[in-house]
Amino acid sequence: MVTNKVKMRLQGHEKFVLREGWINKALMIIPNAPDVFTKKNATDLFGMGNNMVKSLRYWMKAFGLTTYNSTDGTQLTPIGQLIAKYDPYLEKYFTLWIMHSCIAKNKEEATTWYMYFNHCDADELEKREIEAIVLREVEKYAQGKKFSERSLNNDIDTILNMYSKNKENVDPEEKNICPFTSLGLVKNTDGKYAKCHPSKKIFSEMIVLYELALLEKRGNGISIEDVIFGDNGLANIYNLTSVMVNEILDKLDDAGYIKVDRTAGLDMIYFIREIESTEVIEEYYRNY
Repeated sequence: MVTNKVKMRLQGHEKFVLREGWINKALMIIPNAPDVFTKKNATDLFGMGNNMVKSLRYWMKAFGLTTYNSTDGTQLTPIGQLIAKYDPYLEKYFTLWIMHSCIAKNKEEATTWYMYFNHCDADELEKREIEAIVLREVEKYAQGKKFSERSLNNDIDTILNMYSKNKENVDPEEKNICPFTSLGLVKNTDGKYAKCHPSKKIFSEMIVLYELALLEKRGNGISIEDVIFGDNGLANIYNLTSVMVNEILDKLDDAGYIKVDRTAGLDMIYFIREIESTEVIEEYYRNY
């Protein structure tokens, strides 16, 4: 009997949290040097140590910014190309949200990220409690495949350091601070971690339009319930409430992107016109 192999990856980041400026280096170098990650002088090109280069290679793939094959080497994905063109220094929150969306859904390349954001719902948890919840979920997903609990716990350390700002790291010029702390998605209070709702000031409705474009079924509507509470739904990936999502959907309806139908309890979303997720990204960069 043929069974599907479970694809998962733990600790691809070499225990390095993504740092300020790393993504920019890769976005600038890769288009002209698709073999950069296999070159002996990669450390000189990137200006970082060998393990950091390995970490950067992982981050680029986990964030959905690159693909790799033996013929073409490392190539920027359509999302990677758009970010390289419009926001290579990750100055816009929108860019960070798009990257967050990619890694939080990336079950195969960033398994722990997927499990933390989709299956760790309890609030105000100590790290050991998060480790226990995520371990349980990964064991179910692994279906008997062996994996390292230490690597899993290192992933959790990286996630918490990546999204929550430590009190001692308050210098905005500190290059070791991960850009994703600015999203405010995870709060660390005396060693207890809680997921936070995004601030309206830094969360564009175009992020939700992007997610809808990913879900769109040609000619069919999309259930609001599924959009919010489904696997990789807005409640999981962005910690948005139902009220927050419906407010954003009404904005997108008013802007002419979608039609929201709540008559007779349907609660469905229909696109006014077909739109690709990459079109949403480019439209944001051009107009916002």
